[in-house]
Amino acid sequence: MPFFTTPDAGTDGADHDAWLTPGRFAALLAVLTLVSYPQIFFGLQTFVYRDFGLFSYPLAYHLQDSFRHGQLPLWDPLNNCGTPFLAQWNTQVLYPPALFYLLLPLSWSLGVFCVLHLFWGGLGMYFLARHWTQNPVAAALAGIVFAFSGLMLNSLIWPATVAGLGWMPWVVWLTGRAVREGGRMLVIAALAGTLQMLSGGTEAVLLTWCWLGVSIAFDTLQESDLRGTRFRRGGLIVLLITGLSAAQLLPFFELLDFSRRQQNITAALWPMPTSGWANFFVPLFHCHSFQGMFLQDGQSWINSYYVGVATVALALVALWQVRSARVWLPAGVAGFFFILALGEATPVYRWLARHIHAIGLMRFPIKFVILPVFVLPLLAAFGLAAQSQDAGTRPNRRLTGWAGLGFVVVGLILGILIWHWRSQPAGSDRTFILWNGVARAVFFTAIFGGWWLIKRIKTPKMRRYGQLVLLLLVWLDLFLQAPRPQTVNRTIYQPGLSRTLPAPKWGEGRALVPFDTSFAFGHVFLPDVAADYLGRRFLLAGDCNLLDGIPNCNGFFPLYLSRFAALFYNYYGNDTPDTLLDFIGVSETLTVLTNRCEWTARSGGMPLLTGGQQPVFTDDLGGVQAFTNADFNPRREVCLPVEAKGSIAAGNPVVVTISAPKYAAGRIEAQVEAASPTLLVAAQIYYPAWHAYVDDQPARVWPANFAFQAFALPAGQHRVRLVYADQRFYLGAAISLVTLAGSLVFLAWSWRRPVSGEKVNG
Repeated sequence: MPFFTTPDAGTDGADHDAWLTPGRFAALLAVLTLVSYPQIFFGLQTFVYRDFGLFSYPLAYHLQDSFRHGQLPLWDPLNNCGTPFLAQWNTQVLYPPALFYLLLPLSWSLGVFCVLHLFWGGLGMYFLARHWTQNPVAAALAGIVFAFSGLMLNSLIWPATVAGLGWMPWVVWLTGRAVREGGRMLVIAALAGTLQMLSGGTEAVLLTWCWLGVSIAFDTLQESDLRGTRFRRGGLIVLLITGLSAAQLLPFFELLDFSRRQQNITAALWPMPTSGWANFFVPLFHCHSFQGMFLQDGQSWINSYYVGVATVALALVALWQVRSARVWLPAGVAGFFFILALGEATPVYRWLARHIHAIGLMRFPIKFVILPVFVLPLLAAFGLAAQSQDAGTRPNRRLTGWAGLGFVVVGLILGILIWHWRSQPAGSDRTFILWNGVARAVFFTAIFGGWWLIKRIKTPKMRRYGQLVLLLLVWLDLFLQAPRPQTVNRTIYQPGLSRTLPAPKWGEGRALVPFDTSFAFGHVFLPDVAADYLGRRFLLAGDCNLLDGIPNCNGFFPLYLSRFAALFYNYYGNDTPDTLLDFIGVSETLTVLTNRCEWTARSGGMPLLTGGQQPVFTDDLGGVQAFTNADFNPRREVCLPVEAKGSIAAGNPVVVTISAPKYAAGRIEAQVEAASPTLLVAAQIYYPAWHAYVDDQPARVWPANFAFQAFALPAGQHRVRLVYADQRFYLGAAISLVTLAGSLVFLAWSWRRPVSGEKVNG
């Protein structure tokens, strides 16, 4: 059966399960979401674990602070000597639901924002599974499993990731309807796809469209007479999403051109271990504890991708009983991406990495597990629907097969636990994992056996109660699969962290944590997560400097400008030349003492804007070597590219007076006076979106000292401006607004008309 064809309604089994309507399931899912994290919803605590405190919250704080000051944060001046902000994509600057945490107290709203996407993802999975199986109870199972899977629960520390995952089933469901029906559904599907795109969940977006591409291609083979229609509609949806997302995509692609991933992270780092399949049965198998949480040996991206042992067993039932491409194709795709998640342990990944370089965009191979986690709840829904629709023919044979599968799975769990017990050293972790695995076996027995017994209940009311109890057991198994990300008191994020030194101000100085020091302290953790976080915030780890507005030479982002990265990874060590530190304005550094570290004041740092240096024309390599040489004097000379020689009239060093400088996130202004033609140099990273103006006349900005900015300054007194004007963003915003206006006009017009498109099976 083609994927985008509505299946026939099921037998009386589906009719008996029809009581679980979308409204009732939404209410059930809302209660489960609230019960899962009451401390978050009631504002008692918030998340802090790993990237939430070091990356997600500081970026959200910077975004909220910019909006409250009437600024669109295109540029972050406080990290990495300046870096694009909106273009990073996962900053969620243009994601409309982000208004929730921009307008409300952030220490409460950001955590709630993340948890609400569990609800949204579960509801979307319900609609998708109901469409595929025509069984509401089976769809409810899929919705609960997806919403509370280990992948979703542990993605709460990344707002962009959990949002992208939350939209994944909606995009698949609505795109399927749009390809089948056409008309206004094309616009509705495009709007859902755009919201997922703007969420910043890059990997979720890529894998969503990998699945949709496979589905559409499969359908064209099944229904050759509709091939052109399918492709036209699918292509139109992609085109609409591209247009609606242009304001985000165009700046991102420009940043991609001028950047690279972290130098110390390769595309093949953090694959799923070859024994990773066992974690679908025993979620903590071969894991080690970390601040009360467990991480899988060999990868540290996600703590768990457990979907419930009963889910895996029901997926096997679907493969056993359902003879349909709707089961076999998703299972095959999930198996292929599971192999990719193993990384270089298989020749498949190695071959693809050699021939398809785009695979490196998936930073860690373990991220390919997203698609199996998405598919398994759907397969389980098919398995449960098939069991519910069983008319009772050959009951003994059915019971024998069902019971046999149950015994095999329990035996497999016990075998994995024995394997773990024998292969891991003695300790509290090993004992905890043992009992955790036993609990999974107990939950599986109750859930898997319960689904078989439910069908034998003749009274509709009792059957409904039984189904509800089993759905609650599914949720409980998932929720108790492993320790969850810790929550702490919201006051931990209050600005105004106590410091021994006055914080440097942007334009006047910067703080620097030498790379060697940052690396050493990055691998030391305190058992108390609150104390550990406050210590890291004091050290300006990640992007914590944004919480207190402290300009920092370092920062943590998915993409780094290549020129900055070349300096950061090679020269920001504990033996960095003073001339380089002087130029970038370092006014305090983190110093390691006997048993602690302290911020130490440093003299000699130059302001952000200087002038009068003598140009030295050289290539990039020569510029780096000269700039990082201890004999280089950044107050008297500046390295410029050779091609700038014909455009620069400056000669020997001259005295330049800079008065009344004004610094804003994307704008620098000053009054400047020079006795002869010279240069003005800005110690912020070179990026083509920066434009210089002298008395409102444009002046070309050149890369200076390899990674920074300089432009020519005529003799005399002038008003100068450096302005961040991202032309790609403005072009993208115009395209997005025009596309949105056209889509809304078409939607309003078509809403008064019946849906057009082929009608297949009702």
